[in-house]
Amino acid sequence: MTIGEKIRYFRERIGITQNKLAELTGIHPVSIRKYETNKMQPQTQQIDRIADALGVSSFAIAGIENNIRLETIGDLMGLLIMLCKTNIVIIDGKREKDGAFKPDTVSFKINPLISKFFKASANGADFNANDILYSLKSEHIFNDILRWEKINYGYEKCAAKYSDTSNKATENALEDLRNSKELIEMELQRSAVMLDNEGGIKVKVPLDFS
Repeated sequence: MTIGEKIRYFRERIGITQNKLAELTGIHPVSIRKYETNKMQPQTQQIDRIADALGVSSFAIAGIENNIRLETIGDLMGLLIMLCKTNIVIIDGKREKDGAFKPDTVSFKINPLISKFFKASANGADFNANDILYSLKSEHIFNDILRWEKINYGYEKCAAKYSDTSNKATENALEDLRNSKELIEMELQRSAVMLDNEGGIKVKVPLDFS
């Protein structure tokens, strides 16, 4: 999806008009219309204002091109997805027959090409950073990232196998799968629960669109 298509998706998801989005963001309604029809690209500042109004991560709208903010669970999910898609963070484990990872075998590690430049130390002893394996503390985030990974893994396999196809039905099926994957990625980045919730659950409240 383009940035404009994502803005429209999230706007319609919460049921507000283009004029209301313009009112909430202070952006001219004509600009909002041009953003959604890809006739004009919003800059980082406009993307942040639109994301705040829609109650989503700015990363969900602009992807890696936009500055990443780490305030909410949605922000974190966007970052994790980006790190996995770019192979910076690698999810490792045994897969089921349907392609999904077996949760009790899963660990996360930094790409060895990156981690080899770092030295790990603990209690005065040094060890190989390539040997560090991470796990996610939050079961909810863990399950969500594995759900996304299964779909992404299936899409990547299909895309690699049928990328040169001239069969229109196959092309359409790949496009549908890609769109479904993107929608799931976008939905995972809608969580407004703040990352710093030591004093109880806190939610980032979007701009009032009542």
